[in-house]
Amino acid sequence: MSLLSAHNLLLAFSAFSLLLLIRLIVALFQNHAQLRDFKGPSLAAYTRFWIFKEEVAGRLPHSQRAALKQYGSPCRIGPNLLVTDDADLIRHMNAPGSRWTRSSWYEAMKMDPRQDNVFSTRDEKLHAELKAKEYGGYNSPSIEPLIDSLTSQLLTLITTHHPSQPFDLSSTIRYYVLDVLSTVAFAGPFGFMAQNRDLWSYQKTSNAFMLLLGLSANHTFFRSLLSHPFMQYLAAPKLTDTTGLGPALKFAREAVATRFGPDAEKEKEKKDLLGHFVAKGLSQLQCEVEAFLQIAAGSDSTTTVLRSTLFLLASNPPAYARLRAEVDAADTSRPVIKYTESLRLPYLQACIWEGCRLYPPLFGLKSKTSPPDGETIKGVYYPPGTEVAICDDAVMRNPDVFGERVDVFEPERFLVEDEEVRARRLRTVEVVFGSGRFLCLGRGIAMMEINKAIFEIFKTFDLVVADPMRGIDMVRHNVHVQSEMNVVAYPRGR
Repeated sequence: MSLLSAHNLLLAFSAFSLLLLIRLIVALFQNHAQLRDFKGPSLAAYTRFWIFKEEVAGRLPHSQRAALKQYGSPCRIGPNLLVTDDADLIRHMNAPGSRWTRSSWYEAMKMDPRQDNVFSTRDEKLHAELKAKEYGGYNSPSIEPLIDSLTSQLLTLITTHHPSQPFDLSSTIRYYVLDVLSTVAFAGPFGFMAQNRDLWSYQKTSNAFMLLLGLSANHTFFRSLLSHPFMQYLAAPKLTDTTGLGPALKFAREAVATRFGPDAEKEKEKKDLLGHFVAKGLSQLQCEVEAFLQIAAGSDSTTTVLRSTLFLLASNPPAYARLRAEVDAADTSRPVIKYTESLRLPYLQACIWEGCRLYPPLFGLKSKTSPPDGETIKGVYYPPGTEVAICDDAVMRNPDVFGERVDVFEPERFLVEDEEVRARRLRTVEVVFGSGRFLCLGRGIAMMEINKAIFEIFKTFDLVVADPMRGIDMVRHNVHVQSEMNVVAYPRGR
């Protein structure tokens, strides 16, 4: 190569690099200009790196709450992304008839590369149609006897395997919830409680997966990378796996196959979610996708609320004593309380909602996108295509709604005499399960599990924190990944 050619090549490379640099600078300034009227962390105006570093550190919810306190609500946490702690705004975005839509954040919730599920579907019409078909299955009266049987099995598990001995509540409750969900979905439990162990290292794998899910949901780059066929081949759960999520996926696929196989007519007798889906005309593929979603999404959210509420109660003697007195005085069905009976116990309900408030079941960004012509809400103009995320941590610890002691487990806040204050608090905390068009389909099942398990555990055991000086291990990646919640359950009347 001649010196002239080398010189020309160097010039061309330099010019190309300069153009790239100019384009990057222009893009950064364009990013800054999109929402320049909103304050937030300095990095957030140009890039989502602020979100990335807080997510990796496992503190994104707390960091969002701190940013909202410092900059006001809504505040800017990305070039085209705001975050809010206003429950009224959240309900407005979710309301029937609202022109706000689900953002690309939901695309990461696509658990099966072959098809979207009811949670990941962004098409409003398809989402509404699918939700209407599935709704009855999640609210069938046939579900309660299934949960009763597994609640009794939970009590037996604690009595048999942990008689007055320390055990990790976080794992035991996870086993209970997974067996409930698999039974409700497929008319048969995985068997976590029967074997009292982390089958297939499911819990370990699921906990590790949560960081990747958060990165995929919050960043287009990671979402594209993880959805690439090569990455799917390397890392996605497979039917041939013997550990991780693969065996659960296989369990779901095999259960669905029986509903479409030679014995399909006989299988119609099973009154579970799959039976309802098939009756409503969902295809085999749709049933496979929705069945696995029930397990993958439902277990972490319900588990968080149930084990957090139990541990908080065990750590709070006044609340514990008051709930135990209510449980002892209640005249209820045996061997397991009916769900309708539990709803009539005011302090139990207050404890559960307080657990939901302090440790929301799912606290990812869950961002919505503003209408094509923008919208003004409460005097704030949201430009077209603006994404607004939800900070559940800030919504649920808003002192204007819940009073000054927002970081304290205090169920009495839901029992104040002022009816207007009490109603506002309940209306706000219910947002943890979504609202309007995006109300969680599984809310009824989750609350039934939580009510029954807490009541029966209090009826049967005295729950004590094993080592109050230690605390628990917890990180936050879309859900609360909790472990080492060590307690002792002493049989009552011993």
